Amino acid sequence: MTFLALGVFISAFLLIIFEPWDKSIIALGGAILMVILGVLSPEEAILAVEFETILLLLGMMMLVNMASKSGILSWLNVHIATLTRGNPLAIFFFFSLLTAVLSAFLDNVTTVILLVPLTIELLKGMGRDPRLYIFAEIIFSNVGGALTLVGDPPNIIIGGATGYSFLDFIQNLWGPITACITFLFLFFFLKNKKQFRPIADNLTNLTLATLLIQKIKHKFLKIPLHKGFIIKAIIVLVCTITGFLLQEIIHLPAFITAFSGAILLGIISASHIDIHHSFRSVEWATLFFFAGLFIMVAGIEKTGLLETLSHWLVNTTSNITYLALLILWVSGIVSMVLDNIPFVTVMIPVILGIQTQFPETQMATIWWALSLGACLGGNGTLIGASANVVSANLARKGGYPISFMQYTKFSFPLTICMLIICSVFIYFHLL
Repeated sequence: MTFLALGVFISAFLLIIFEPWDKSIIALGGAILMVILGVLSPEEAILAVEFETILLLLGMMMLVNMASKSGILSWLNVHIATLTRGNPLAIFFFFSLLTAVLSAFLDNVTTVILLVPLTIELLKGMGRDPRLYIFAEIIFSNVGGALTLVGDPPNIIIGGATGYSFLDFIQNLWGPITACITFLFLFFFLKNKKQFRPIADNLTNLTLATLLIQKIKHKFLKIPLHKGFIIKAIIVLVCTITGFLLQEIIHLPAFITAFSGAILLGIISASHIDIHHSFRSVEWATLFFFAGLFIMVAGIEKTGLLETLSHWLVNTTSNITYLALLILWVSGIVSMVLDNIPFVTVMIPVILGIQTQFPETQMATIWWALSLGACLGGNGTLIGASANVVSANLARKGGYPISFMQYTKFSFPLTICMLIICSVFIYFHLL
């Protein structure tokens, strides 16, 4: 069974890399093979699908589509273009920083659903390829999400097992996360100097940018703006985001909050919204891809490979520093190719079992190593994190497809560098 599960997963992974067919077809095919070959029963396959994640994505896709009909996103495009004066560096800095900040307080998938379409429309309107900016938003969303208890699912799981609070995560992780963000800004700036070159000293580019901004204004301001509809959309979006932030207090799952927002906006703005169009706008291929991926990962998990790996990690050494670094790197590498949620889930009881062997202050670093590895490792490949997959599908829908290899060539070295930065933090944290 182990070899069957591995064979199916590796085959699907290779097909996703080379993309002879759509990713959703490959993932669903791998999931069905897991059932046909007896790795999972049909009931186990259904239970493996994380419907909370699927429904959260569905609710947010509908909500953002409905809100966009009010013209609010077009209005934002015009004002961002005007504010940045078409300066590519200013646009990059604004969107990247906003992505990191929002991902720390919302989940990172919600953040990219809100920002990636905005980025595509703005850069497309200015005659620029938005893919570099989308790469940045994917990476910054995962880095920002690693900072807080609610930013990324592994942190929610770790917080529930350890009792660490929202502030505990920020107080202990702000150092490596800030260092990673600083490194990323420097890398993107130095690597893309020509693309980010200021336009103020170049009369031709300045004139062109001014004309492009006028073009954006002319294009988007022709879209009718309904003041009442815009006010309703803003209120519902703010209430939805507030619901995400208060999740620990109101005790409602994120997908309930997202669907509540979508249904509420659909009811109060029924005269402006075609609900059937909103359903058609949903990225169903993305949702089916996630469903297939969840089932394939469950097949790997059932073989006991993840549990074996977790026990091997903690039995390798009694040196707390080496153990923390090992957990950081293994969780980072595993999270590049597997959903990080199952790995974190099987690691938690193993780590809890060795708590008595080390001082409490040192054990805390083990948890932070697991969090950083699982959250930041997801940047390594296009399927490493939910935000990556969603962003790639939004880019494809906007006319700028991103292949597995195109993203991985760019992101993998950056992910290794960020894991090195976190290794330095963990080493000195344990001295």
